[in-house]
Amino acid sequence: MSTGRHDWVVLDSEEAHAQVVGDFVAEGVRRGEQVILVGLGDREERMWTRLRRQGLLGSGRPGSTSAQALDRPVRILPPDPDAVRDAITGAVAEGWPGVRFSGALTSAGDNPFEAVVTELVTHLPLTVLCPYFRDLLVPGQREQLTRLHDHEHDARAEYDDGVFRLVVAGAVLRMAGELDSANADALRAVLHATLRVAARPATWDVTDLRFLDVGAADALVAAAAGPPGLTLVGASRLTGRLVTLMAGRHPGREVRLTDGGGAGR
Repeated sequence: MSTGRHDWVVLDSEEAHAQVVGDFVAEGVRRGEQVILVGLGDREERMWTRLRRQGLLGSGRPGSTSAQALDRPVRILPPDPDAVRDAITGAVAEGWPGVRFSGALTSAGDNPFEAVVTELVTHLPLTVLCPYFRDLLVPGQREQLTRLHDHEHDARAEYDDGVFRLVVAGAVLRMAGELDSANADALRAVLHATLRVAARPATWDVTDLRFLDVGAADALVAAAAGPPGLTLVGASRLTGRLVTLMAGRHPGREVRLTDGGGAGR
């Protein structure tokens, strides 16, 4: 085992990436660590929006490279292994108690960042999460990655069709992506999961839910918001307003809104 920690995860969709890497980043910010990300591309704005909704960052953009931005908890770098090495060692030299590194690996085969972080975790307080998309793994790579890393995270979902993703974490239903009433399979998956945890207060973590239509919201509230009510974690203003409105249509339904402070993590 290394001084730091060098983990990996296999992902089945972009929604899985948003949840798993988003949780990893949010945990680092809460711990007061420097978080370094590479290769996000179009995912960058989504990550930034998620963190801001959770109240974890100020108004500045994490991708800024100005001197005034170096003390901010999240830095987004170009996909350059040398730049990552400099950023990690520089963050430790600046006095950050720990550094986290992740991003998005979007090409098949060897990943040039593995050699850099494999070296650095041996003597720095570095926590690494290497996310690999399942459909990009080449034959024999899983075995190689298992040997290279300390631990493989479990990113299995109750349901994931690439548009909507559902994870059941204890009594918490974590939703990501887009859910509308036309996606009957996704709606059934949520309703089935709701029935499984019906003996406990219903909690939905919707930090990564980008869209919820009226029909889906109405069906889910009817199933989940009975006594003692429904707790909605990490909702955008629009999602929170819609679910609250739908609860008003069902006598005895109550919805409580909380921030994204870690439900289901």
